[in-house]
Amino acid sequence: MAGGTDAGAILQVVSGDGSFNTSGVEQFVKATGVETAGVGYSIVAIMGPQSSGKSTLLNHLFGTRFEEMDALSGRHQTTRGIWLARSAKVAAPTTLVMDLEGSDGRERGEDDTSFERQSALFALAAADIVLVNMWAKDVGRESGAGKPLLKTIFQVNLKLFQPAPNRRRTVLLFVFRDRTRTPLEKLIETWEADLQRMWDSIAKPPQYEQHAIQDFFELQYAAMSNYEDRGEEFAAEAVVLRRKFSDDADEGESFLRQSDEKLPGHALALSMAKVWEVVREHKDLNLPAHRVMVANIRCAEIAEEQLEAFRRDPTWQALAEEAGQDLATSFGQRAADLMDSCLEGYDEEARYFEAGVSEAKRQELVEALEGLVRPAFDGQLALLRELALTVFKQQLAMGGAPGEAFVDRAQRFTGEALEQFDSQLGEVVVPDTDWETAPARVQLERDIAAHVHAARLEHVGEALAAAQKAATKDVTAAAISLLESPPTDLWPRLTKVVGKAAAKACGQLGEAVAGYGLAEDELAEVEGQVGEAARQQLLVHAREAANTALSRLKDRFNEVFQRDEHGMPRTWQPSVDITAVTAAGRRAAALLLSQLCFVRSGPTSPDTAAAEAALLRLADDAAAGPGPGSAGGGGGMLRSRSGASGASTFDLLSAAEWPGVAEGEVLLAPGQARSIWRQFMSDSTFSVQQALATQEANRAAQNRLPPLWAIVAMAVLGFDEFVAVLYNPLWLVLLLLLFLFARTVYQEMDVEAEMQRGLLPGAIALSSKFVPALKKVTFQTMDSAKNFLADAPAAGGGGGGAEERSGAARGGSSGSGVGGGELRSRRQREVEMSAGGLGGGSSGGGPEFVSHKDD
Repeated sequence: MAGGTDAGAILQVVSGDGSFNTSGVEQFVKATGVETAGVGYSIVAIMGPQSSGKSTLLNHLFGTRFEEMDALSGRHQTTRGIWLARSAKVAAPTTLVMDLEGSDGRERGEDDTSFERQSALFALAAADIVLVNMWAKDVGRESGAGKPLLKTIFQVNLKLFQPAPNRRRTVLLFVFRDRTRTPLEKLIETWEADLQRMWDSIAKPPQYEQHAIQDFFELQYAAMSNYEDRGEEFAAEAVVLRRKFSDDADEGESFLRQSDEKLPGHALALSMAKVWEVVREHKDLNLPAHRVMVANIRCAEIAEEQLEAFRRDPTWQALAEEAGQDLATSFGQRAADLMDSCLEGYDEEARYFEAGVSEAKRQELVEALEGLVRPAFDGQLALLRELALTVFKQQLAMGGAPGEAFVDRAQRFTGEALEQFDSQLGEVVVPDTDWETAPARVQLERDIAAHVHAARLEHVGEALAAAQKAATKDVTAAAISLLESPPTDLWPRLTKVVGKAAAKACGQLGEAVAGYGLAEDELAEVEGQVGEAARQQLLVHAREAANTALSRLKDRFNEVFQRDEHGMPRTWQPSVDITAVTAAGRRAAALLLSQLCFVRSGPTSPDTAAAEAALLRLADDAAAGPGPGSAGGGGGMLRSRSGASGASTFDLLSAAEWPGVAEGEVLLAPGQARSIWRQFMSDSTFSVQQALATQEANRAAQNRLPPLWAIVAMAVLGFDEFVAVLYNPLWLVLLLLLFLFARTVYQEMDVEAEMQRGLLPGAIALSSKFVPALKKVTFQTMDSAKNFLADAPAAGGGGGGAEERSGAARGGSSGSGVGGGELRSRRQREVEMSAGGLGGGSSGGGPEFVSHKDD
């Protein structure tokens, strides 16, 4: 170490013979303050060819005092080993600068390249930023740009240190010295392409095969002017570049990176010593001599050139295009000839290089060629397989010989398709390759089998759908009719309907799938699906009927209640037993409700029989209630307990589900049945009350004579009026006319027929018919009177009127003479006046009548 602890002091970390200065590094770390800096320090290293100006660049960038080559004394090795110094021009962070011995130096000779690889690998492992010093004019070259060295250190770095991708990425700053007129962007583009090829060509551990170079290194670039010809520009560019190494750099331009894997400063000396120990003892760094390296590089270039020529060969491009569109004639042989031509060109140029290297690169070329041809070969196999499959599909769709079963037809066409594939396979196979064709043939067999299976399933599916449709159609036709007016044996008849429809459809299905190779269990399965479809269709209609159970119960009740045994409407005469009719109607409704509560798919079990009995007892309990005409008739539901008769243990009042009935067969839950019955009882009670009112009206109409006491009262109280009317023709005629008029209106309104409809409906109908009937009869009476008067003799009518007027006058005078001064009662005077009117011209008629009355 020179210069103690001043800013310009430098330390030789590794001597020219490979010895590591352990104590010197420890003292240097302490003297420069790195030991107490934690992770707030940075290490910058530089590598590159000998005499390329590495030390000069570092001194201008960081203010160090590395020894520079004196051009006047000749070109020779200036830096030997690895040197370390602290930057005097970068204040923060603390920056250590590492100057490496130049590569490709004549002092170490052609074959002694181990140290330059060791030092470069050491710099990659220890430094945060590695400057790669290279001439701008060497970009695009192989050895001049240091590619062999970079490839080696990249490969060994992955194998030896096994870095974690995307965690601690070393910054590689490529400095293009003595820049020319070529833009920096073009230099970067060329150099990155070379780096990618180098990275792809190196042998990487298995865990790194899929990773790119950017996962381990951050690539940065800079260009510098010629130091000797443009010294001022060089110094100015160094100042600009220096800012990127400090904390003062603008965001996005700084080369400094934070890392969780960075060791603290007090462990730096020990870490660098261990890194150099690992690098020094790794024998894989003792690589072959330069001529072997040249063989590797040149043979790889020749192989790449031949491969690129093969890609661009118009003959190959035409063959590949033809193979991509259709089956190419003699594809295999033509592809093999093109591959052999490419390999012959490689052998011709690579025969002058190391045999082992050239053979290895040749094998890599063969693999690359096969990688280009194999997709086209696979495409030809796929086309050949597709062609055979298409022909098979067409033949199978067209059908076979008359009467030939589907299974036999499919087997015959399968054999023909495989024979066609085998016969054309020779046109596709590429000679001298081990590419297998058996998998393609196996895939063809699978495709054919899959198509046969699909065609079979399609036909069976169509036949099954047709059978299900026929079965459901038959079930619908019969079920709708039976459910519209359910008989007492509803469910046995519906079960027979389902079985008959399923059997008929299964027969059609068996005929349709004959010859398609269905096993017994498969046939039984599809037949079961037909039967299930018929049953489900029945359930659909049964649920529809259950959803309208209330209206159906009311219709059934009205059918029994409103019509007699002959189907005629009931007139509710007094002889009709409304209580018995009501009980019969409600029992019919209860029977219908029991049929709509759940499905009977088999013989009646004790549990279902108990549930049916409980439902039927609803009508019996209703009949035992307060009476058919009372609102309490609905209370029968509340008394519908099976324990009442002792016939069953099923309690309908508290039951939540039907015993012995599967959930899928329930149409109405017990709670729903109770609710429907309550509503039915409420609605039916109104009809019963109307019938009772109508019967009472009919009974009253038939009992026309008043009671005996009423007759006696009318005879006693109305005797005088009766005698007065009887002896007064005018009153008699008037009352007779009124009676006839009222009788005509009564008949016109048809009172008896309207009252048979019920008291309230009959009263409403009569009130609407009264005024029209009254008008009509009045007009008819007036017309009859006019006709009668028109036909009567005019003379007779006049004489009669004079005589009546004369008799009336005489009667008046006679009565006045006889009764003058005698007190009489009001009724006696009325009788006398009536008698005088009836006496006509007799003067003594009035007194005689009075005298008789008094006696």
